Amino acid sequence: MKFIVQDKESALFLMPEEGDVSFTPWVHEAGRFDGYAEACDTAALHCHEGYSVTQVVQ
Repeated sequence: MKFIVQDKESALFLMPEEGDVSFTPWVHEAGRFDGYAEACDTAALHCHEGYSVTQVVQ
C-alpha cells in the first residue's frame, strides 16, 4: 500500500521527484509515498490550506 496527497485548495496532487516537489492535475502522476507519516509531513510543507491523504494499491 502507498499513499498519495491532494491539495484541498487547488485539487492538485503532490508529485515529488528527485528531492523536489511539484503538483499535477493527474492522479496517475501523483507521487506515491511509502508511509502515511511521510505523506503528511510532505503535505504540511507544501499544502497550506489543507490536504487529503489517500491510501492506494500499487
